[in-house]
Amino acid sequence: MKQLHSIQLQILKKLLFASELRYAQVKPESEMENNQFDFHLDQLIDGGYVEKKNKLYRLTNFGKEYANRIDESEVAVIKQSKISAWICCRRNNKYLIYTRLKQPFYKCQGFISGKVRYGEKVVDAAKRELREEAGLEGNPQLVSVKHFLVYDKQSNELLEDKFMFLYLVEDPTGEIKSNEEGEYAWIERKEMKQKITNPFEPIDEFLRYVIEVEKFTGQVTVEEIDHWSEKF
Repeated sequence: MKQLHSIQLQILKKLLFASELRYAQVKPESEMENNQFDFHLDQLIDGGYVEKKNKLYRLTNFGKEYANRIDESEVAVIKQSKISAWICCRRNNKYLIYTRLKQPFYKCQGFISGKVRYGEKVVDAAKRELREEAGLEGNPQLVSVKHFLVYDKQSNELLEDKFMFLYLVEDPTGEIKSNEEGEYAWIERKEMKQKITNPFEPIDEFLRYVIEVEKFTGQVTVEEIDHWSEKF
């Protein structure tokens, strides 16, 4: 999300707490130069955040959605967690393993995952990612929701805050295809420790998720996980 100038955020904050305001009421500080204020107000109007009607200013629907993310105490847009579909594909006791070919986590291996687009249902994101990334079609079944807080193992710096919706796709149709972002291969369950040489997480942790899928009986679970990484 675009980070606006602090003056523009102050204007949005004013309008967040009113249905509409006059010019002088929108101004963050009475002593602010009109030229400076007009510039930032015009930027918000041109950007579609604010509209003017009958000498009154109000938030557009787009502006309301943006302004609702402002932390009122700090007058800054709140950084929010990422949401991703995480897809475990299984066919004839083989699992589809993805080798990532871009940063971060370059060359790491695991299940397919992809960001959920704005306005998109998570299950539709899982279907789309499976089709676009691997060339397969299937019916995802939600197994669990995991909230990962990923920290740098050396500095303890928070690197990622993400919700992963883990889906199982049984017997997807089609032939797998690789692309510039990743390579894909079917790996037998018994060969995972041998062939997954650079997992996103320690191999025992990854196998715990495989076991979770294997034992899934229809009860969706939610889990919060602190994860320390050396591979970001």
